[in-house]
Amino acid sequence: MINIGAWSKTADVVILELQSQVKGKSLTLKAPIDSADLTSDDAGVVLTMSIGLDRVKTGNFLLDIGLSGFLSSYGAKELQYVGSGPSGVDPVRVGGVATSGRVVVDLELALRETHATEVGMTLQVSGTAVFADVEVPIPGIGRLSDLTLQVHAEIPLDPVV
Repeated sequence: MINIGAWSKTADVVILELQSQVKGKSLTLKAPIDSADLTSDDAGVVLTMSIGLDRVKTGNFLLDIGLSGFLSSYGAKELQYVGSGPSGVDPVRVGGVATSGRVVVDLELALRETHATEVGMTLQVSGTAVFADVEVPIPGIGRLSDLTLQVHAEIPLDPVV
C-alpha cells in the first residue's frame, strides 16, 4: 500500500519500458522518465509523469530512425501523463490521459510501493497502452495500424519536504 504523503523522482536516469508483440516479434522501447510526482492522501492518489519520447531507444538503429520519424510526424517529443485513483488499496489503480503532440491516449496504471525506507521508496508502475488509430512504420516489418504496449517502470521517489 502506498504511504500518505508527497513524493518526487530523484534519480537522474529512470527508464520506462514499453513492450509489444509486433507480427510475431517482440519489440521493446525504452524511454527516460524526466519527472515523476506522486501525492497520496485520504482523498486519493495523483501521479504525474513526463517521459522523453524524443529519446526512445529500441536497440536497433534502423528501428530507432523509423520510430523517431513516426513520433516527429505526430509532434510527439515529451509525453505528459496525469492520472488519479483511490488510496488505501494495493495495487493502487490510477486512470488518466497521456498526451504528446497530437497523440492522446487513455491509460490506466497499477502502482505498487516496493523497497520502502524512511528516506524514500520505489514505485512500481505497470499498465497497457492501446493505440488504435495510428500508422506506425517499422523497418523490416511494415506498417501497423494498431499497437498495444505493455508499460513497466520502477521509479525511485523521495518524500517532498
